[in-house]
Amino acid sequence: MILNHDAFQIGEDYGGKQQWLSEFGLRKKFWADRSCGVAAAANLINYLGSEFPELATLYGGNTREDFIQLMEGLYRHLNPGIIGIPTLGKMGRGLTGYTNSKGIQLLPCTRTWIFDVKDGSKFIRGGLAQGTPVLLLTWNYSDRELRNHWVTVTGWDVIYGEEYMTVSNWGKKRTYSYDKWVGERSLLKGAIYLTRNKCIDAPDMI
Repeated sequence: MILNHDAFQIGEDYGGKQQWLSEFGLRKKFWADRSCGVAAAANLINYLGSEFPELATLYGGNTREDFIQLMEGLYRHLNPGIIGIPTLGKMGRGLTGYTNSKGIQLLPCTRTWIFDVKDGSKFIRGGLAQGTPVLLLTWNYSDRELRNHWVTVTGWDVIYGEEYMTVSNWGKKRTYSYDKWVGERSLLKGAIYLTRNKCIDAPDMI
């Protein structure tokens, strides 16, 4: 289950980088360092706007500079705080605030506490099956690449019975074990995506 990976390419990068906000002088480094959720949200909006003609008003850019302006526009709606965007609710309100400002109403689908392997898998795959990236939030986790951080899920695979997720993280394509992500202890694991229809979980893996 894979989305169109080409849609995430921004030059040599796979998805956005939060550092661009400070590197291009839009935000101070202190706030850019707390904007992983802004980059993940921009990945989501970029994909929806480029892949669905009826959602084209969400975003029509195709350069890194365009993407950075999208991040800045989303920043105003998401308004990261000292600890970034700490909840799925805040992310959902920011995302729908942005889409509503573009004249498009989308429904945020959220799963706040993912502790059950099957339940979380069905939710995330359900979003991907609708053709939308899924944003993951993880608090207090062993892997530093995912700890206290937002990433964008862009694909899903099963290898010898174990589920793996492809994500955009820090502008790179990464693959992580979904089973390990769920199985290891953390303060919070959650996911959110936007849909034009309704929130539908995927069926159990066979």
